Amino acid sequence: MIIGNGLLANAFAPRFTCDLAVTVFASGVSNSKETRAEQFERERKLLASALAAEQSLIYFSTCSVHDPELAHTPYVRHKIGMEQLVLAGSSQNTVFRLPQVVGHSGNQHTLTNYLHDKISSGDPFQVWLNAKRNLIDVCDLADIASHLVTSRQASGTLVNIACPFSVSVLELVKIFEDLLHKQANYHAVAEGGVYEIETHRSQIAATELGITFDETYVRKLIGKYYA
Repeated sequence: MIIGNGLLANAFAPRFTCDLAVTVFASGVSNSKETRAEQFERERKLLASALAAEQSLIYFSTCSVHDPELAHTPYVRHKIGMEQLVLAGSSQNTVFRLPQVVGHSGNQHTLTNYLHDKISSGDPFQVWLNAKRNLIDVCDLADIASHLVTSRQASGTLVNIACPFSVSVLELVKIFEDLLHKQANYHAVAEGGVYEIETHRSQIAATELGITFDETYVRKLIGKYYA
């Protein structure tokens, strides 16, 4: 069963739409800059209703809980609360913390959509020179998460699913410039930071599935969805 109709819901639909034993909850707050209490309450109520169905539930949280600059934002605090709610339920529930997920999406709040649109239009924007971000293909994410769920390696636990390395925002800008054959109109500022994401369990699953995270991964990923 799938709850939601966005990027994650569509990626997991082929695997779990007809699975009556598993609920994929993919209808959460999608904007990490969200501050409106009513949006967080909407997700909380929908999640509580899904948990009441007493099926195994997959919930998607954020790797930003590891980022000291974002850990105290309303969005991250909300996600931590939802994680606790999910894991306090059935021992078969799973929480997957995700980085920046890349795919075909109309969500303008994603980093890659933002950079693509700004560079394409020539509009000015800021680049934080010290910031790094972790990107993963939504298809790889769905494969890894599905593998962990069906093999029962993640039941009752919280797992990070991410690329084993992050890239600088400036490097992402350069990749888009090369792809679009256009120079970005940005102002560089000495802001941002780096945080580590532990990916041991998801890396084992990726290896078992033949998914390779090498030095070309991010460039190929951007090319796949934005060329």
